[in-house]
Amino acid sequence: MHVKVEILSIFPTFYSICRSCQPLLPASGLSVIGEVLKEYPDEVRENYRRICDIAISLTNYFGDKVRIDAVDVSTPQGIWKSLRYRVKKYPTFIINGKHKITGIPSFEEIKTIIVNELK
Repeated sequence: MHVKVEILSIFPTFYSICRSCQPLLPASGLSVIGEVLKEYPDEVRENYRRICDIAISLTNYFGDKVRIDAVDVSTPQGIWKSLRYRVKKYPTFIINGKHKITGIPSFEEIKTIIVNELK
């Protein structure tokens, strides 16, 4: 059994790089993510950083018991999920399609909900 965590937000758009080229990037001195992030407003960059921190913490704590799905609200899927869950402010975390947290929650807040869902 696993708990699904959907994160609806404005996410920076990164162009993917083939797997065989990825190891070459650090050696070349290119920082694709850093360069792309510079183009976004401070609020978007800060939210992105905080969302990543929460996602990493959840994955480290729960392992394969949690599935995280980041959904950009500017995509058709993001528009659909915003309508489905009646989301008006971003970021919003949807846990198992039942619990909605608007804003970036503390690790303890979201952990409590996930633990209860796993029972």
